[in-house]
Amino acid sequence: MYDIFIRGIELPLKVKGLTTIDSDGNYNVYINTKLSIATQKKATKHEIRHIELNHFDDFNPVIHNELEANAG
Repeated sequence: MYDIFIRGIELPLKVKGLTTIDSDGNYNVYINTKLSIATQKKATKHEIRHIELNHFDDFNPVIHNELEANAG
């Protein structure tokens, strides 16, 4: 089983959020604190959707995974 850790961090404005997997298999979600609260919530939902859809273990093109995450 894995855990999801959500953290706020200042990122370039073009980056709403990103997710990494650490050596323990936990997901670390980083959300841009320079964005509005509403946009931060959308970015968090988007990043969690990537985790739910198992995008970190597939070989689909990035654009396919982004569109799929946006659809949720």
